[in-house]
Amino acid sequence: MEPWQVLYNVVLSASWPLLWLFYHLERKTAAKYAASFAHRLGLHLPDPSPAGSRPVWIHALSVGETLSTLPLVHRIKALRPDVPLCFSTATDKGYRVARKELGNLAEAVFFLPHDHLWNMTRLVARLNPAVFVLVETDLWPNLLWVLKKKKVPALMVNARLSPRSFSRYARLPSLSRRLLDPLARIYVQSRDDAHRFARLGISPERLQIAGNLKFDLAVYQKEQLAAGRENLRLIPASRRPVWIAGSTHDGEERLVLDAHREILRHHPNALLIVAPRHIERTPAIATLCDERSLRWERRSRNRPVGDAHVFLLDSIGELAFLYPMARGAFIGGSLVPMGGHNPLEAAVHGVPCCWGPHLYNFREIEAFLVKEGCGRPVCDGDALRAFILETLEDPLWDGPRRADCAKKVCAQAGAASLLARDITALLA
Repeated sequence: MEPWQVLYNVVLSASWPLLWLFYHLERKTAAKYAASFAHRLGLHLPDPSPAGSRPVWIHALSVGETLSTLPLVHRIKALRPDVPLCFSTATDKGYRVARKELGNLAEAVFFLPHDHLWNMTRLVARLNPAVFVLVETDLWPNLLWVLKKKKVPALMVNARLSPRSFSRYARLPSLSRRLLDPLARIYVQSRDDAHRFARLGISPERLQIAGNLKFDLAVYQKEQLAAGRENLRLIPASRRPVWIAGSTHDGEERLVLDAHREILRHHPNALLIVAPRHIERTPAIATLCDERSLRWERRSRNRPVGDAHVFLLDSIGELAFLYPMARGAFIGGSLVPMGGHNPLEAAVHGVPCCWGPHLYNFREIEAFLVKEGCGRPVCDGDALRAFILETLEDPLWDGPRRADCAKKVCAQAGAASLLARDITALLA
């Protein structure tokens, strides 16, 4: 064990009592970790794999990463239906999404415990995986070290390295190389990502440009649209012009609602669908509507939207089903410095979309959409309002252009097939 690993494990081991105290207090005050604290601390691990069974183990940090694995999991199962899968995540929402979407495909869905060496040693021994797949750049040093020691190939897929992240890794290049050394192969999203990993010392034979799984996810969700038809009955799309503000954060809803109030002056029948990133904020958004004399309805009531000006989508996993009815869309987390959310959910249906200046988690996708004329950035609420009015009024955004945008997005898919082929090849 190298000196940095010794120091890392000393600090991490010393943190265990503090973590236990933190979770204990959280359970008492907010019940936030009531169901997961034992898993996170390594007190409860998934059941051992059956004798002779060596699963493919996929780990995704949270909701976005979990969803991006859906097409990959389905491709792996299509190629090797006999191979068991297990899936881990690190957040409550990621776990709920994984249980919902992958519960019938994975033999185990569980919380990944903290990266204590004893946790990871026991976990790898219990699962006995044939391959470990890490989604994006969520590094767990002890886990990767144990996998390498057990000669389990570890792959990083959908990897990206933003200029900001690269600058952090580049400050300690020797340590960065050691952190990434256990990875047998790194599948990156773009040439820029490959270039940055190479500058950290990753050899070319360990790097491959596979594309972005989020394009595959967008196509997958589009194909699954029929399953969500029931959700669309709440909204009379044929009689009202609809626009969507998706995955919004605190500070954005005020701008969105102010824009909608102005849009109603030109289109009195327009409907805004607001899908907050954190649905527990729905009552606060309803208050903002009341302050602006905007009538609202919310999804959890399961009632038709009626004559409401705003429909609050306080549910998880339904936003993608509503995008096809929209004339335009705003992608949240981008007018405030949160990094933004995936614009492809809208763009795959040809919906013209806009976003603020802080879409730094999706710069390659942003560049693609701007280049293809499928959307553009806006700087503030006034520019947002102008863009949505344009999508409602300008025939340029109708018919053929929407179809062309959707076609161009779908043409970018393919990462899931490539990755599934390589993963199943390792099983042979």
